[in-house]
Amino acid sequence: MKPDSEHRCGVAALVGRPNAGKSTLLNAVLGEKLAITSKRAQTTRSRILGVLTRPHAQVVFYDTPGVNRGRARFNLAMTELALATAGDADLRVLLLDTNAHWDLPEERVAELQPPLLLVRTKLDLGPPTRVPRPERFCEILELSAHTGEGVERFIERVFSYLPQAAPLYPEDYLTNVPLRFVAAEQVREVAFELYQDEIPYALAVEVESWKETEHDVRIHANVLVEREHQKGIVVGVGGRMLKALGSEARKRLRECLGKEVHLNLWVKADRNWSKRPKRARELGYL
Repeated sequence: MKPDSEHRCGVAALVGRPNAGKSTLLNAVLGEKLAITSKRAQTTRSRILGVLTRPHAQVVFYDTPGVNRGRARFNLAMTELALATAGDADLRVLLLDTNAHWDLPEERVAELQPPLLLVRTKLDLGPPTRVPRPERFCEILELSAHTGEGVERFIERVFSYLPQAAPLYPEDYLTNVPLRFVAAEQVREVAFELYQDEIPYALAVEVESWKETEHDVRIHANVLVEREHQKGIVVGVGGRMLKALGSEARKRLRECLGKEVHLNLWVKADRNWSKRPKRARELGYL
């Protein structure tokens, strides 16, 4: 695409506490499911890049891990990744749930250099709570990614804060996320919905092999937990839970990839994987 002198292009980082709606908003903006979403907090574990291109502008969105109070090494690493990504962006977009109260995570993001756009998410759940020192923000928007209310206005306002520049990516480019990673995240999202307590946070998915033809794809993936005893919880009595996980994940992958999916899952213990930064990076996190 050849831009004219008015064409805008830049990077916008979506930041905020866990479960603020960052991934849901990115998926709504792009019209594609790139990022895992869940009612549970802290499901995003990496920077996910999504590109939206219009005739007059292009924005490169980064969906970042949640900024939180957690002191565990893995949580600290994800928070620092989110803040570093935001610091390098042309526009920082702070998301705050309409029912949530301003707290330390928001204050940390608000300390970043402008321009800083505040977006109150989940507008369909009620009126937004008060925000201290609103003058710190170039603008405050309200939206519901679930209903779509306010999403188009959000897109146009983001474009308006970007510098005049040529596109960074071809107009049909959507993401840098490999299909293997998208598949692994689809399986992990189903796991968040199926399993209770702490198992989802100790769980990772690693695609071991991927064989694709014009008509189908065969995926062999390992479902990793951090303790031997957690394997039994994931598998379930008589293998029922693992069967349910595979069945639902297969259905979603079929919809995502647009072809038949043969999915085989194995459950393995990878002791304390989340406490080993090298291993977490190998899995595509951090």
